[in-house]
Amino acid sequence: MIICGVSTIFAEESQTKMLPLIFSTEEGRRKDVPAKTLASFTFTIFIFMWFVLVNLVLCWMIYGLKGFENISWMVLSQHMLQPVLFLKYLGILLGLAFQALLSLCAITLCVSAYQDSSFGVVIIAAVCWRLPVLIRMFFGGIIWLIVDSMPIFLVMSGIVNDIYEIWYIVLGINICFAIGGLVKGLVSYKTKQFA
Repeated sequence: MIICGVSTIFAEESQTKMLPLIFSTEEGRRKDVPAKTLASFTFTIFIFMWFVLVNLVLCWMIYGLKGFENISWMVLSQHMLQPVLFLKYLGILLGLAFQALLSLCAITLCVSAYQDSSFGVVIIAAVCWRLPVLIRMFFGGIIWLIVDSMPIFLVMSGIVNDIYEIWYIVLGINICFAIGGLVKGLVSYKTKQFA
């Protein structure tokens, strides 16, 4: 949903040949990129909050909300080295999922800035989303730390159980990739106005 919603942000102007017109105005040169970036991240945050709220309401209706003080170690004992409160585990799980969606948005914005076709953006962003799965299947060693920091793995609770003790390292790697990709894409889009 995020890939399809964000993919047209920058690519559509090139596809419809509106890019020179947008960059010919003073407001287009100054406000176009920040406004589109803010709109993309706002859309991503809204999607995340919607899914969290729907899941919370469904869990509340079925199971109730009295289990927040439970020890998650009872359920996840094969993965956890020490007992952890469920609320802390849930916070880390949701925080990593939130960062995964933000980095997916950043990757899609980067691809959108480079591509001239919305369809191409969807295809390339989807490949970037799924490619770490193949890399993890075929390669091992220290590369697993980098691959597990990619957005597709941060939304999987099984992977979060594996990286729970070092989640802050994985989060740092993911933030670096997301910021690097976003800056590279925005610089690429801004240079199109001078071309």
